[in-house]
Amino acid sequence: MEIEISILLIEDILEDSRFAEIQFKNIFGNKHTVQVVDYFSKAIQLLQKKSFDIIILDLSLPDGKGLANFKHILKPYNIPVIIYTGLDNELVKNEALQYGAMDYLIKGKTTNNTLKVSILNSIMQFSPT
Repeated sequence: MEIEISILLIEDILEDSRFAEIQFKNIFGNKHTVQVVDYFSKAIQLLQKKSFDIIILDLSLPDGKGLANFKHILKPYNIPVIIYTGLDNELVKNEALQYGAMDYLIKGKTTNNTLKVSILNSIMQFSPT
């Protein structure tokens, strides 16, 4: 069974967002849509108008506050969130996972297969609180 997945990618570095889009294309082919925003404030505005199956969030944004952004976006929108960041920090990772992140992936260390499994498992296992 194939489904189409709608992804909100919150990423400010153009090269990283392009790379992620290539990963999504390799993983899901044409069975996905992706909306990229480069500021957290733009993501909030978009989420007030549209829903997504999953949010892929970088923690280092120009208007960002790291995990505070994640915590702000998680509860009101009831959408699974995967942290996809360059910040390889075990304490931040543990806090994010304890607070409700579906996964914490490190850019440059994540394979297409790992990303695919993370996205699909996150969507299937997510249960809003």
